[in-house]
Parts: sequence; structure tokens; C-alpha cells
Amino acid sequence: MEEHRLNICTFNCRSIKSSLNELSELCEHSDLVLLQEHWLLPFEIDCLNTVHKDFLSTGKSAVDVTKSVLVGRPYGGTAILYRKELAGCVSAVETFDSRITAIKLTTIMGPVLLACVYMPCDTGDHESLEDYISTSCKLKALYEELDVAHVIIAGDFNCQIGSRFYNTFLNFAQDNNLELSDIKRLSNVFTFCSDDGQRASWIDHFFMQLCC
Repeated sequence: MEEHRLNICTFNCRSIKSSLNELSELCEHSDLVLLQEHWLLPFEIDCLNTVHKDFLSTGKSAVDVTKSVLVGRPYGGTAILYRKELAGCVSAVETFDSRITAIKLTTIMGPVLLACVYMPCDTGDHESLEDYISTSCKLKALYEELDVAHVIIAGDFNCQIGSRFYNTFLNFAQDNNLELSDIKRLSNVFTFCSDDGQRASWIDHFFMQLCC
């Protein structure tokens, strides 16, 4: 089998409908694109398959439409886009959480769990910290239940060095033998900039576990 290096990127698009040009450009240079905050309703998820002619997708909406009143935050949702040529190697993994979309990828190095995450924001209260810890536990349970050789977890962790969630973030990495790939390789960068351009932060990250 011919060896092929996969290019993976993560993007908090803050509404896919207003970021189609940027997303299409990312697809041109990537094999897998991890999306957060696509803001789609459940019946709109299939539109992810039309973002780029060479890509298919799997994703979750943050909104429950099974009730008469919409439940959930529309400003959320996660998804993974992957090249059609990889379709035979990709199987969707049920996560039961709109903050986590995952696939199992068959490779010559063994099966890989690839998870896209949109972690809870810090609203300054105890509940948001509990939500952060809960989502971290769901990620851990996810790959403990699967028979995989490697793990990649990437996305918007809503956490930077020195923030209130940072110790939880580090503990999650250490407890699960995960390497902070981006922090190890980069310095003095930011992945988020406020609309007014006054605030910037490094809250998007890549975790890797290469020896399960």
C-alpha cells in the first residue's frame, strides 16, 4: 500500500454558512477538516457534504428539534469533513454529545480515533467547570471503549495557558498519556481574535496519543 501523509486541520467557523469560502480553501489543502460551531440544525447537517466536491462528512447539531420548543444552543455543533477517497477507511463513532464528533480511521499504522471537540466556555461559575470536566471524561471513555492504536483529539478547547480551566486541561492530557502537539511545536501564537480585534488567545489545540 502506498504511504500517504494525511493533512488534518481544525477550524472554529462560527457559522458554516458565513465561512464557506474559507472552509473550501481549507479543504483544498487538507485531507480531514475538523469543524466547531457550524451552527446547523439537525436537518441541515447533510449540507456539510456539499461544502466541497471532494469531501464527505459526519457531524452533530447542538439543537434538539424533537420537542415543540427548540432545546440547546444553536451556536454550537461539531463535524469532521474527509476526502471521498478515504471513505472506505472511515467509520463514524457515536458519541452521544454534540460537543464531540468522532471517526475511526483505518491506517497502515493501525486504527486511529480522530475526535473533534468544542469544549465548554468558562462563564466564571462552578457549573461551567463541571461541564468541562464532564466533557473531558466523555472523551476518555470514548477511546477507552474503542479498539484503536492511536488517538488524535483536536478542536476548540476554550482554554489557554493560565486560564481557569488550564489545570483541568493539563490533567486530562497527563492522565491519558496525551501529547500537547501544538504547544510543543509552537510559541507566541493565537488561534482566536475577538471581533473588535482587542483580544487574542490560543484556545485551539491538538492532542495526540501514539502508543495506546
